[in-house]
Amino acid sequence: MLAVRHTRLSMPRIVSVTRLFVPQRYAENFHADANEEVMHIISGRMVLRMKSGEEYPAGRNDTLLIPRGVQHKDLFNVGDDLEIFMLHFKWAQADRFFASAAPNCLYRIPERDKNELLLLFDMFRLDSYETDSDFSLAETRLAHLLGIAWRNVFPGAARQRPNDAFSKLTAYAKGYMNAHFAEPISLDQVAAFLKVSRATLIRAFRHSSELSFNEYLRTIRLQHACSLLQDRTLNLADCAARCGFSDPAYFSRSFKKHFGFSPRQYK
Repeated sequence: MLAVRHTRLSMPRIVSVTRLFVPQRYAENFHADANEEVMHIISGRMVLRMKSGEEYPAGRNDTLLIPRGVQHKDLFNVGDDLEIFMLHFKWAQADRFFASAAPNCLYRIPERDKNELLLLFDMFRLDSYETDSDFSLAETRLAHLLGIAWRNVFPGAARQRPNDAFSKLTAYAKGYMNAHFAEPISLDQVAAFLKVSRATLIRAFRHSSELSFNEYLRTIRLQHACSLLQDRTLNLADCAARCGFSDPAYFSRSFKKHFGFSPRQYK
């Protein structure tokens, strides 16, 4: 059998690992994280409800994958013990993956892959996460998990993403936005840079991105704000300005609406 490599997946970087009983506030309020998320149900049942309206039921041994910046609630009955294992991570290929993958993409996979996932989570839960070596090993396991997901979402090298021209245009736009988000950029400015009309760029985002142009720009600015807020020498106005927000009050409102808590609470 001749095997040809088509896409080499990059290594993810784990930001945090948590095993917890889910607090009720996660069910009451929409919230989002600045990193990609793996949520594995240890016990109990829940429904992942997206702010956009989609719902994904989950029970014991189910695994959900949630992209960064997406508002959601974790609905479960009061009094039920919902225990989950959660990984937050960064991954260079996350945007491409989540453009085609739903949070429940690991539900309908071959039995062999399901058994591999269960074994991976058993090993995840046994680790102590006390040393760099522990995290390096966990990242290798996470890469294995994402490889299984990728193989099932993109089963053949010949599979084409819908409207590839729009996908490429959106990718170019996001690249420009990632490089210039701290500047007062606008839809018209990015469209002019890419030499397309405003309407074409709007249509490209609508067809090939979960987030609109403005939502994506706001999301990457707020993600950068999370790292700046760790710097105790910067005040909120400094953080806002370095993320492209000219109004600190608007920055604070946007941050709280997006993450569910204020910048001061995050600091």
